[in-house]
Amino acid sequence: MNAKRMRGVYVVEFAIVSLLLFILMFGVLEMGRLFFTVNALNETVRRGARLAAVCEINEPRILRRAIFNAAEQAGASSLIANLETADLTLVYLDATGAVIATPAAAGAATGFSAIRYVQLRVDNFSFDLLIPGMRGVFTLQPFTSTLPRESLGRHAESDVVPEITPC
Repeated sequence: MNAKRMRGVYVVEFAIVSLLLFILMFGVLEMGRLFFTVNALNETVRRGARLAAVCEINEPRILRRAIFNAAEQAGASSLIANLETADLTLVYLDATGAVIATPAAAGAATGFSAIRYVQLRVDNFSFDLLIPGMRGVFTLQPFTSTLPRESLGRHAESDVVPEITPC
C-alpha cells in the first residue's frame, strides 16, 4: 500500500472512534447525573416527611428545608435543578390512610388528633439531558415517603404549640 494514500484513512478512523468515545463518555456522565438526581429526590421526600412529622403543621419552612435550601431561602432548590417547593405535596393521613382535609383543626375526627401519618410526594419531576446534540426530557417516577407522626410541633401533654419550633 502507498503510505501517501493511507494518510487520510487515519484521520477518518480517529474521527469515527472519537465520536463513539465522546458519546459513550457523555452517556456515562448523564447516567451519573440521573442517579444523583434520583437519590437526591429520594432524600428530599424522606427529609421533608421527617421534618413534617416533628414540626408544626403547615410550617412553610418544612418544604424549603426539604429541598436543601436554608429555612428562609425561597425559590428553586440549591442542589437539584428545576425543583421548587411547588413540586412537593405534603399531606397528613389518618389511621386508614385517608387524607385529612383540615389537619390544623382541633376536632378529633378531622383535625390534629386524627393525624397518624405524614406523607410527602414529588410527582412529574422532569430530568433534562445535557448531552450535546441529543436534547431530551424524561419524566421521573413519583417519589413518596410516608412516616408515622411524631410531635407535629406540639407538646405531648396538650395541643399547645411551643414558642420555639425545631424547624
